[in-house]
Amino acid sequence: MIPEAALALLGERLKDQAWRLSNLYWIVDKDGRARKFEPNWAQAEVFAKLGRRNIDLKVRQLGITTGYCMLWLDSILFSRDLKVGIVAHTKGDAQVIFRDKILYAYDRLPDEIKAAVPVTKRDGGELALENGSGIRVSVSFRSGTPQILHITELGYIASRMPARAEEIKTGALQAVPKDGIVVIESTAKGRAGLFFDLVTEAQKRIAGPYDYALNFLPWWKEPGYQLPDTGTFAQTAEEKQYLDDLEAKVGQRITRDQREWYCRKWRELGDDRFAEYPSTPEEAFRQSTEGAYYGKQMLDAWRSNRITEVPIEPGLPVETWWDIGVNDSTAIWFVQRFGLEVRVVDYYANSGEGLPHYAEYLTKWQEQHGARVGRAIGPHDLRVKEWGGAETRLARAEKLGINFEIAPELSVADGIEAVRNVLPRCVFDETRCAAGIKALESYRKEWDAALGVWKNQPLHDWASDPADSFRYGALSMSKAPAQIGQVSRSAARRVVPVRWK
Repeated sequence: MIPEAALALLGERLKDQAWRLSNLYWIVDKDGRARKFEPNWAQAEVFAKLGRRNIDLKVRQLGITTGYCMLWLDSILFSRDLKVGIVAHTKGDAQVIFRDKILYAYDRLPDEIKAAVPVTKRDGGELALENGSGIRVSVSFRSGTPQILHITELGYIASRMPARAEEIKTGALQAVPKDGIVVIESTAKGRAGLFFDLVTEAQKRIAGPYDYALNFLPWWKEPGYQLPDTGTFAQTAEEKQYLDDLEAKVGQRITRDQREWYCRKWRELGDDRFAEYPSTPEEAFRQSTEGAYYGKQMLDAWRSNRITEVPIEPGLPVETWWDIGVNDSTAIWFVQRFGLEVRVVDYYANSGEGLPHYAEYLTKWQEQHGARVGRAIGPHDLRVKEWGGAETRLARAEKLGINFEIAPELSVADGIEAVRNVLPRCVFDETRCAAGIKALESYRKEWDAALGVWKNQPLHDWASDPADSFRYGALSMSKAPAQIGQVSRSAARRVVPVRWK
């Protein structure tokens, strides 16, 4: 509803939101200069595509957060009883968004509009208006039912504060009514976490009215990302080939000035350019997750095509790497070795089940794949007796036909280093090991939000058990039996090196 007083004062133009967005609001641009807001190409694109559920995968410094703040401010000024929630990735950013974007623009509105829609509250990160509408900016959104929820830099939140990302998923996102609007905008921060999962899911389907629609904003669309020809710059052969291939892929010419800008970023940032200035959605995640222990090694596995289709070879023995965690949460890797190659052929996890369940699973797995499961590697706490029980898990497992070897009892740091040394020799079956691969990519250090640093200890979350079981297996490799990777002559004739797709 447009306030009648404002209409009388400024006329029919106030009915046109596009006019309002280009004439009413003031911002401070990235060069620190005050200017009247007028949507740039990226802001205009996200406005035009705005639906019920939106994911904007972006490059740096396009002004997307600022653009949305102007849109939300305009919306609450000219609508009754509209509640907008903005979730920022840090408390400092929440303060900046509220003070330097929302309040800055509101305070510079024509006095007639401010008089027509008076403020009832403007502190604590909340701007409330007399028409019942308002905006609240915070690092979380536990209460209330916003009709519009805007989450900034979810990639950062998911990477450094996965517990808060989970809270956003189960709390804030669930509070938005089905016909409300959700906007998630972020740069990429690695191949793990809620933002990566949402982008990946959005890429798999044509979005319906209640599905997340992906909008990708690449560097090569931004007019400011170019440098004038200096006459002294030359592309390398690799840079030229990359940019020539990009031209063919996106169907757009990459100019000489754009090439110089991008090549300089390439030389300055190296592989980090993929996250900061991606050319395609897939390229945006060609960077390891911040703080991830095995991020570089797993990214190398993807790049070298070692995450692919890996057949289970009946002629090779199978060893299993186990962890039995809290509440009987169990993770098992299935591994075959051939020479120095470590073929990670399957992964299984469950919780709330006893050892008989896993013994039965191993029996069925062998029948299904025609391969023999032999050596089992487990943690040292298998030697501990169950509370109130008379025997250890190790003894119970032996009665069920699972003969565990206990992994060397070394420090977690030593185990992490062992995994880093083993991963370059590993090839993973992409389908059967999907959940385990995701866990290895996600296993990371704990983030100290107060100090703004990574702690020198693992974050204990859903990725811990799969990572621990892989760690026990890596620690055990130095004491592997001599027959590992050796088979009979008839079986050996059937064994061939894995052919990568």
